[in-house]
Amino acid sequence: MTEPMDFTELTCTNLMIKLKILLNKLPQGDAVAFFATREQVDNTCSPFSGQGYQVSWDQAADNRYLVRLGK
Repeated sequence: MTEPMDFTELTCTNLMIKLKILLNKLPQGDAVAFFATREQVDNTCSPFSGQGYQVSWDQAADNRYLVRLGK
């Protein structure tokens, strides 16, 4: 896994689009790591976990979370 990307400035819609593109290119067993705001975590993590992806997040700072999405 590479250095986490910072997506905190993206809208939730743009983040969902970016993540779908990244996850389509991701090999099985690998994961994407990125920083997101609480609102982004609330709006994106649940849909991906419902689609069978492994989702986890940890608070890194005030309103900043390190999120991991894996296949």
